[in-house]
Amino acid sequence: MANSTLKLYYFNLQARAELIRLIFAAAGRPWNDVRFENKEWPQYKPKMILGQCPVLELPDGTQIPQSLTISRYVARENGLAGKDNLESAKIDAVADTQRDLNDVFHSKILFEKDQKKKTEEIKRFTDGDLFKYVNRLMILKKAYSRDTKYFVGSNLSWADLYVYLSIERIIKSMPNMKSSLDAHFKPTLDMVNSNSNIRKYLNERPVTPF
Repeated sequence: MANSTLKLYYFNLQARAELIRLIFAAAGRPWNDVRFENKEWPQYKPKMILGQCPVLELPDGTQIPQSLTISRYVARENGLAGKDNLESAKIDAVADTQRDLNDVFHSKILFEKDQKKKTEEIKRFTDGDLFKYVNRLMILKKAYSRDTKYFVGSNLSWADLYVYLSIERIIKSMPNMKSSLDAHFKPTLDMVNSNSNIRKYLNERPVTPF
């Protein structure tokens, strides 16, 4: 990837683009963070390759859609996707397991509008799915990590950033789960929070509802 500014198109939200932004930030790689409001979407939509976003646009005009595809691409290009194909596959296994957890969390809790139903779903989630997937992540970490801070090997990868972002969102939605989740994830959360590039980005990013 040439040393040119890339354009990342997305709404003025964290949501599906935030992992990509964290990867850019961790790598110290500049990018043009093109954010827009919902009312501006109609003027951007026809310009996006699949009529959706996020989209990463390369200097030659090539557009890459799909948030995790973009994340993997940017991570590979910036040394955050493993030192070889095997390590890259391990990182993908962690990320895909985290995505499984996120799918349950997003569908049953994060976007639920009915407060009574949401309360019921939170209880089901914390009693069942949450730690089912947490345990799976810990199995992978035990098998793949050489340092408790990292999920794979002994260096920061995009999987660490994905886990960090996802677990922080769950804790924000369910503060009472913080101590239970810290018991599993605190070394990784602390490691990411102490990264100077990440801290700079987190301190400077726009404040958004999600």
